[in-house]
Amino acid sequence: MKTMARLAIPALAALLLAGCGNTTSLPQTQSGDPQQQIDFGLLTDIPIPSGATMDNERSLILGDKDRWTGRVVMKLWKSSSEATAFYLQQMPAFNWEPIMAATSGTSVMSYVRGDRAATVQVEAGTMWGATVRVTVAQRVGTGATAPSSSSYAPAPATPAPVLMSPVYSEPLKR
Repeated sequence: MKTMARLAIPALAALLLAGCGNTTSLPQTQSGDPQQQIDFGLLTDIPIPSGATMDNERSLILGDKDRWTGRVVMKLWKSSSEATAFYLQQMPAFNWEPIMAATSGTSVMSYVRGDRAATVQVEAGTMWGATVRVTVAQRVGTGATAPSSSSYAPAPATPAPVLMSPVYSEPLKR
């Protein structure tokens, strides 16, 4: 019996630790946080809510500081509405200029900062909390990687709408 207990305890501990291998705890960063660069050296230009954990398998970070490109996927212990409010407030505090925001069950917010663009997507978690995806890349048309103008076709001219009579299905006279 003692031998079985001696084998079961390390096996149980190994199983518990194995479940923790896919996330990394991230320290909180907010505008004006003096510890931001020391505690969170890879990403200094986006806010990280307190208690956030990074999904290492779905995140891809190329570069560091405020010149990185890629995607950070985080799990938060906040509701999706709290996470959305956090990013709506904190991204401008990190000098990101808002372009658009569509807030609902899944919220999407877009920002620009210099020659870079960011998209923040917030979804409700499956059980509790929220999942946040922050994608950052160089803006199209702002650097050496910009496509040439010949790769874009002009938009086709939109024809004037034809108004139809609901009864006779004939064009209405204007």
